[in-house]
Amino acid sequence: WPPPPSSMGRSGWRSASVVVLLLGAAVAQDGCDDDDASCSDWAASGECDKNRAFMRSACARSCNSCPPPIDESLTELGDERVIMDVAGYGTITLGFYPNAAPVTVKHILQLFRLGCYDTNHIFRVDRGFVAQVQSIYQGAVIKELSPECVAEAAKTVPGEFTPVRHVKGILSMGRMADPDSGGSSFSMLLGKAPHLDQQYTVFGRVLDGIGVLEALEHVETKREGIFVMPKERIEIVSAVVVDKDARTEL
Repeated sequence: WPPPPSSMGRSGWRSASVVVLLLGAAVAQDGCDDDDASCSDWAASGECDKNRAFMRSACARSCNSCPPPIDESLTELGDERVIMDVAGYGTITLGFYPNAAPVTVKHILQLFRLGCYDTNHIFRVDRGFVAQVQSIYQGAVIKELSPECVAEAAKTVPGEFTPVRHVKGILSMGRMADPDSGGSSFSMLLGKAPHLDQQYTVFGRVLDGIGVLEALEHVETKREGIFVMPKERIEIVSAVVVDKDARTEL
């Protein structure tokens, strides 16, 4: 987090940081809620000008610095859901944004339909940032990969960058330096990450199972290069596509 507003002592900010984490689940889909209950008071005392960079990010609503609204059709959910069973933690239900990222969604759903994520794992858990699913290759995935999985996982998809913002629960496609190198690794956002906006493809969101993600944030981790990784393997037991005609209300 950036430094606290100038009028707040560090001990007070530590307490406020806890509040921010607890309020994470309530972040609005448009990414424009205040992160702290004190934002309106800080704004009234002039902090929007005194501590401009921090306040415009953390207290966007109180500082009237919300970005323009996005086209709502971009976040309309497609018919498919994926129920992902994370060993020892529970299930996470994923929904997808075909209007925002049609090529990415088609590719990801095909990987799920082929069972390519079964026995894969979440290799990265960076608290307040992302829980990232590993790319599909033999070794990351314990079961034997089918030729169809190998072929689909080898494909890359173009960057499909939209104004949909990276907030808690968003699904974001992993890639290399090339913006058109999306493959099979993706992240589930654990908090706001505005530096990823329009740099990484947003293709859906977590519909159910935010509590599972929050539990993952408490695993023991280690740092390897730029990555914060769990010390113990977090396995995806299965990930099943449930189509509209086959599902009840999720």
